[in-house]
Amino acid sequence: MAKFVCRDYGYDCDFVTEGTEEEVSAAFGKHSEEEHGIEYSKETLQKFMLDNNY
Repeated sequence: MAKFVCRDYGYDCDFVTEGTEEEVSAAFGKHSEEEHGIEYSKETLQKFMLDNNY
């Protein structure tokens, strides 16, 4: 199971998502774009998970 915590990436934000890597990448990518105006590629989000051992 993977998990993204927005605060872990420097945002003052309480968004958290958990699930499969696909679900988490999609949810965090959508949140980041809509709430913070930053669009990440699927590959970048997957690298975040690998780098942080999620």
